[in-house]
Amino acid sequence: MKSGNGVAVGREGWLYWIGRAREVETFYGDTALSRRVLERWAARIDRRARRLDQLGITHVHTVVPDKLAVYPDLLGRPFPGLDDPPGVRLARLLAGRSAAPMVDLLTPLLAARADEPVYLRTDTHWTYRGYLTAYRALCEALAAPVAEHVFAGTRAQERFTFDLGEKLDPAVDETYVAYDFPRNAERVDANALVHVREAGRAVRPRGLFVGSRVVLRNHRAPDPRRLVLFGDSYIYSPGARLTAMLAETFSEVHAIWSANIDWAYVEAVRPDVLIFEIAERFLRQVPTDRIRIDAFAEARARRAVRLPLRERLGRWLR
Repeated sequence: MKSGNGVAVGREGWLYWIGRAREVETFYGDTALSRRVLERWAARIDRRARRLDQLGITHVHTVVPDKLAVYPDLLGRPFPGLDDPPGVRLARLLAGRSAAPMVDLLTPLLAARADEPVYLRTDTHWTYRGYLTAYRALCEALAAPVAEHVFAGTRAQERFTFDLGEKLDPAVDETYVAYDFPRNAERVDANALVHVREAGRAVRPRGLFVGSRVVLRNHRAPDPRRLVLFGDSYIYSPGARLTAMLAETFSEVHAIWSANIDWAYVEAVRPDVLIFEIAERFLRQVPTDRIRIDAFAEARARRAVRLPLRERLGRWLR
């Protein structure tokens, strides 16, 4: 295997995303650019914390550490910032402000990797063990009980070509543990983007995730609180990921794929708890929090089902 197309090939076939223009490497080290961006993040989180406090909503922010931070030894070459990654530096900045402390996922993931892998070898995402580790850490930070049946799921060996492996030529697949657990929560709502994607109506379905919103309800949940969760692919609900796990703890979970907080939505729902999650590599861009998630989703859904001009003309001429 050779590195390329934004993918670095480490030891023992471990793959890392560094960006086609080495943008991850540029940001990861302690540079003037990364310091400026992290200061803006700290200011954004501080403003969020003040507003959520005024609304009486318990809140936590968390950064999903890059695989680089958890498995630096398997990269096999020098890389800036591995001893002090951006998520850790952001947590230090926030410690001196009024914002609530960040939930540390790096420490429990580093501890858990001693038992079994917490990241997929050929992807940027966690293994099932990584998701369970993060779920437990978030519940502990929120003084919420974990649902024990989430940890007693089924495991099966499967092979799949994940995102980083797919970028290599030839593509590389991986044997992984497919994990699932009994579900008490049921989905009771989803926005237009979710419906278009699931119905298979999109002309170009790949990437139609940002703006998705689902609501899950669990009448048997051990914690009666309602949760709104803003995040990215680590929370995505169809699989055994954070949304599904948290929905086994909390009575109602609103999961929104967005780095921007929709304040009108939050004020309408008035949840007891809000979690914001973001992957470390996405810290390069600071959100504005100017979004109306369902309007955004409807616009994306309309564009997704609109036929390209050439195809529209072809149908009209037939």
